[in-house]
Amino acid sequence: MIEIEYNKILASSLGLYMKNLPSIPAAVKKDSSVEIPGSDGTMYILEGGYESTKIKIDFNFIGDADRWDERLGLAKKWLSARNKLLRIGSDPEHFYKILKVELDEAERTTERIGNFTATFLTKDGLRYLESGLGEMKARDVVDNPYEIAYPIYKITGEGECTLSVNGEKMVANVGQNLTIDTGRKLAYREDGTLSNTSVAGDYDDLILIEGRNKIKITDGFELKVIPNWRCL
Repeated sequence: MIEIEYNKILASSLGLYMKNLPSIPAAVKKDSSVEIPGSDGTMYILEGGYESTKIKIDFNFIGDADRWDERLGLAKKWLSARNKLLRIGSDPEHFYKILKVELDEAERTTERIGNFTATFLTKDGLRYLESGLGEMKARDVVDNPYEIAYPIYKITGEGECTLSVNGEKMVANVGQNLTIDTGRKLAYREDGTLSNTSVAGDYDDLILIEGRNKIKITDGFELKVIPNWRCL
């Protein structure tokens, strides 16, 4: 039996079981079409980033006949969560970032058994690596063999420092600790307090490009990086 985990909850813990392995659509780069006067056909220009994709998973669920509706309600509540992670047991080294889940109507095939299809809408169609969730030293993330990554930088120290990535800079007023999340474009303290006013610069300038990167920080400050590696 292959497990499904969404929002840190296993499907089997709710009496839900995947009927078969889902088909995973390929990630598609965003582009726009341009008609060129006087020429045949259309030119497509890459805009950067990837389109959202849909992963459809068919579920069976089993429960006592008199608790069938209750079981279905638990499934609906589980899948109502947004902006969560989806893990499929057949690919334990990767996960998907999900924007939301859409459900079709549940069918009751027997008194105890029902089925439905859940459509998981991905953020970008890419697979994220479990190995990219840990904190690493800067020197361990300078080589990026995957797609462009949007890392989280965790700085400790006191005062103002400059974080430089591939020549682009962000100035930060650290005040003991500061986390810079390039994916969500947020800066915050360890206790979760937002601190966007503590930084000056463009979050997109701090991405990790494919291949070799250069990362520097002002002397006297400690830097850890969660790379958020992602791949096709």
